[in-house]
Amino acid sequence: MTSSFGDFDGLEGQEPDDGLPPLLRRPEPVADPQPVTKLRGTRRELLDNPDSSLDEAAANAITSGAVDPERLQALVAGKPISLLTAKPVAGGMLYATAPHYRYLDLDFLPDFINQRWADQLHTAMDVAPSTSLVPTYETVIDSETGKPLAVFTVRMRDRKALAKAVAESMRKTYKAQKGENVYTSSVLQQGVKEPLTLFVMRVVCDDGTEDTFMVAGDGNSRMVSMWLARTGGDIEAAISACIASVIGSTEQSGGRTRPEQAATRRRVAELTARTRKNLAAPTLTEATRREGHTLAFPATVVVGARADGGEPLADLVAARDDLLATLHVRVTAWTTGAQNTQGMQRVYRHARHDGLITPDVHRVLSGTVGTQTMHELLGVPAHRLWSAAVHQHAVLAGPHAEAMNQLIKQEFGMRVARRQLISERLAPMALSAYRSKEGIEQPLRAFGNGGTITDQVWKQPWELTKGDDAFGVLDDILERALAGGDGAIAELTVLGGTAAMLDGYITRDRGSKEGTDRDSRTAPFRATPVKLLELLSKSSGGLKMLHSIVFAHVAADPAVLPKLFHTQDREVGGVMVHDGEPMRDKAGEQEILDYEWDLVHAADPTTALATIAKNRAAAKAKTNVTSEAPEAEDARQRRLLEQGITGAAKAGRALARMSQKRGNQVFGAFEAVEALRVQLGQLEGILSKFGPADPSIFVVDEDFDGDEEDSE
Repeated sequence: MTSSFGDFDGLEGQEPDDGLPPLLRRPEPVADPQPVTKLRGTRRELLDNPDSSLDEAAANAITSGAVDPERLQALVAGKPISLLTAKPVAGGMLYATAPHYRYLDLDFLPDFINQRWADQLHTAMDVAPSTSLVPTYETVIDSETGKPLAVFTVRMRDRKALAKAVAESMRKTYKAQKGENVYTSSVLQQGVKEPLTLFVMRVVCDDGTEDTFMVAGDGNSRMVSMWLARTGGDIEAAISACIASVIGSTEQSGGRTRPEQAATRRRVAELTARTRKNLAAPTLTEATRREGHTLAFPATVVVGARADGGEPLADLVAARDDLLATLHVRVTAWTTGAQNTQGMQRVYRHARHDGLITPDVHRVLSGTVGTQTMHELLGVPAHRLWSAAVHQHAVLAGPHAEAMNQLIKQEFGMRVARRQLISERLAPMALSAYRSKEGIEQPLRAFGNGGTITDQVWKQPWELTKGDDAFGVLDDILERALAGGDGAIAELTVLGGTAAMLDGYITRDRGSKEGTDRDSRTAPFRATPVKLLELLSKSSGGLKMLHSIVFAHVAADPAVLPKLFHTQDREVGGVMVHDGEPMRDKAGEQEILDYEWDLVHAADPTTALATIAKNRAAAKAKTNVTSEAPEAEDARQRRLLEQGITGAAKAGRALARMSQKRGNQVFGAFEAVEALRVQLGQLEGILSKFGPADPSIFVVDEDFDGDEEDSE
């Protein structure tokens, strides 16, 4: 008996010669999509089913993409019994169709609403527009009955924005797996065998037009792999094909028109007819194999949602997350930041549903409103720093802090919710309004190492002060904090501590690196963010420094810089100073806070001086050890050269950092800077001319004759 695979030169399952993976299952012929007019009965059965909660547009999307509508009609028929599958979720039940085949090209998009890779959440608070579209989605509410449906709604600017989101989702899904989707080979071998889970999604454009699609829940990687397999493994070609087939032209506004959808159905009919014809041919070409295995796929579609009490399920988003967590072992986000972001988003949704936070607070926490709207909703100053404070207040000190704590433990599987575990989860959300800030990774790490969660901030009653004028609010908080108000101290710790991390005055996420001299990236003693903030919050000078830091942060003016204050009653240079008094230089001017070193030193000068003395003594002991052999002159000069370049580089970085607040005049006059450039250029020339050559470069002497022997 001969093989039916002709061109593949081998028995079934063997590796072909053309580089495609071995064929394990021959594609099956697929019927042409039925005309829309013949789908009315299926749609009616779906809408009449007691376990479904859809509107007509959703039912249209579900039935139009089914390969065998009659089978789907039987699956959802409500007489005498519904054959929908019940899926238990937290708070209720979802109802899904049994597996049935669906066309890849009809009304089906990849998952661009969950985005497991999207840990870089940009919010409406951010000063820079997002380059990464992260849409928010929620449950559709029926306009006539006011009841929630088993349909998501996503708001988009227009078709271009939808296409951009789809492209980004497919590209990131592909790149997240080291540039080669692991399912693509198996699709070419045997098609998709494991059913995908689909949800209905309504896209609402800014002009008010709507369009309804299916969106992948579980199975997004398989879906991307189908487009990859069909287009030869090129992700950009796969993206273009998906957008062109499902969304259509991105130059037109609003939802797809009936002629556009009819044209798509005609193209699918042409594809199915061509594939059936080529499958009947004596040989199976590469194109037939690709198209045959990517025409259709098995799927289940969620069509209903009901709460435990029998009423419609209010939060389909939370139910979706809960369902997917039981379906797929790798449903969680691919990165830690994305896991924490999406986990806290679920916590916030549950908290809103349970009444732990108000809808207005949830709008701020989800990042869908800007600073002015935040002020109008909550009364706090219209600055994005207060967005971070709202996050911390809701989780740490709101009236339902204990219940929020319990939600976080349940979401992240914590036995005990310690402050570092809480801060790690909270960091990407609390600082999300600053996502576009250069170097945001360091503040995120510092915030994740306990952040501002001092004993006074955590689980203690404190509120956020309201007001129109941010500076007036800050002055009021400081006045109450200096008078001993516990709530004001906690509030100032949160605002000042967050600003200090964002502006680089608290940077050491695992404890500060001890040094012996005032410099950037060092501190006189090790101090985690929480330890340092605890020290600052216990003195008048520390509170004044926190106020000065946040004041400068909000002002964002090079002329407004944070100042240093004494935090202890002690004698300095023969003069008695007191806690809360300004630190002054020899000219009598108040000293400016430049480095983390300054803040740590001022927080506890006694400990700082003792630690510096200890480290200097240890360093001196090491350098005073007598060497058995004197240092060679060339070794000494190399050491001096390295030390000089290292010191110059550190000074350059420090001045660059200072210039962001004080301007480029910190580098000195132009002539002096130009002279430094000349010296650096001369040094580079010396190293290039007199230094050793790269040993990996071989120089060939063309005058050398390999056959010539040495006469001697």
